[in-house]
Amino acid sequence: IIGCILVIIVFLAIDLQNPGFTISFDSKGGTDVPAHNQMYGEHLEVPEPPTREGYAFTGWYVDHACFDPWDVENDIIEADMTLYAGWEKNE
Repeated sequence: IIGCILVIIVFLAIDLQNPGFTISFDSKGGTDVPAHNQMYGEHLEVPEPPTREGYAFTGWYVDHACFDPWDVENDIIEADMTLYAGWEKNE
């Protein structure tokens, strides 16, 4: 039982020392979206979408040009990253 307790303590110590990966959000002219930390293998904790006058938010993208959308249902966190806001001009 002492061995089990030591293993648990080691895992807790490692977990407390690992802040996870930093997920940054570039709103590309929209309201500020603060960065947050998440652990490897987690699904993105989707923040409140930014707003931008005259535009509709179309989602978060992996690339600055907004061609490759982040799939909230299937993509997982694997490293520090920046996601970019996609915008469509209102008519």
